[in-house]
Amino acid sequence: MVGAPPPVLELRNVGIHYGRTPAVVNASFDVAEGEFVTLLGPSGSGKTSLLRAIAGFVVPTSGEVLLRGTTMGSVPPFERDVGMVFQNYALFPHMSVAQNLSFGPRMMRVPASEIAVRVSDALAQVRLSDFAARYPHELSGGQQQRVAIARALAMRPSLLLLDEPMSNLDARLRAQMRSDLIALFKENGVTALAVTHNQEEALAMSDRIIVMAEGDIRQVGTPMDIYMRPADPFVADFIGDTNVIHARRIALEEGLERYETASGQTIHALATPGDREDDCVLLVRPEAIRVVRDGGEASADRGVNVVCGRLASRAYMGAYIELRVAVGDQQFLAKKAASADQAEIEIGDPVLLQWDAAAVVALRRS
Repeated sequence: MVGAPPPVLELRNVGIHYGRTPAVVNASFDVAEGEFVTLLGPSGSGKTSLLRAIAGFVVPTSGEVLLRGTTMGSVPPFERDVGMVFQNYALFPHMSVAQNLSFGPRMMRVPASEIAVRVSDALAQVRLSDFAARYPHELSGGQQQRVAIARALAMRPSLLLLDEPMSNLDARLRAQMRSDLIALFKENGVTALAVTHNQEEALAMSDRIIVMAEGDIRQVGTPMDIYMRPADPFVADFIGDTNVIHARRIALEEGLERYETASGQTIHALATPGDREDDCVLLVRPEAIRVVRDGGEASADRGVNVVCGRLASRAYMGAYIELRVAVGDQQFLAKKAASADQAEIEIGDPVLLQWDAAAVVALRRS
């Protein structure tokens, strides 16, 4: 039986230091053929250093970078089978779009007839066939971005690297380009690794997300895994909003674990393997919380948490209504669809917060 092909990209315990300062510590992951993977994290987390090490612009202090099973070692950037899309696009201003696209293949000594085919194909892929004669200053921001991607695709790389590819676009164009790029990549089987600090971008575009913080990989998973089952409080807080409840696990009751907060509230979560009576952090996403007026209909279903509080603020956010509820010395955040009428609850009114035990993620307190 023939074995499965190696991943397009594989990192094995890669470490990167700048002097004595560690930027990346023992990073290991892979990217499969046709996969779109995102390195996500705050500034200084090491994600750009990793991207530059893969491209060959940074030499790792330790570990290996492999492309299609071959270790890169001291292979220079121009000999690596990767394409790079820079944050500022880095288009040559004195060259036309077609000349920008042909530059890389010419440096690779690709025959002229083949270069013409590559330029034509790449422009067709990004839907800019009619723009070949234009210059970068004659293009919009979105068009410049697509030219930068087409230039990388004209190299026919095994792996496309994207460094904050949409940071220069406004919010509306960024949303449109996300959709366009994913359709383009899937249609053409592009294998890509992107760097971003924009969580919305990562969730919308990625097959898998690699969350980084302080040089460490904190979690690798699908967008749904990362959002619904974060590995630690940092991941939960960085990916979207979350309510953090400090509690102690005190009992197991027919498939439900019972927790008690410092203020004496009882919280239930679905039972998970592990030792009992642990100090824990409970995480609840705002959209999982229902808010009703105190004295209204409180759920009596087993496994539904009910907590009393007072409405502290309400903000209309367009697509949703953001409610903040004071519970003792803590505030809970809830998000409801804007179509849901919350006007009958006034600031200061007593309310009930309700959420299912299945919505609670319990993590051991670090």
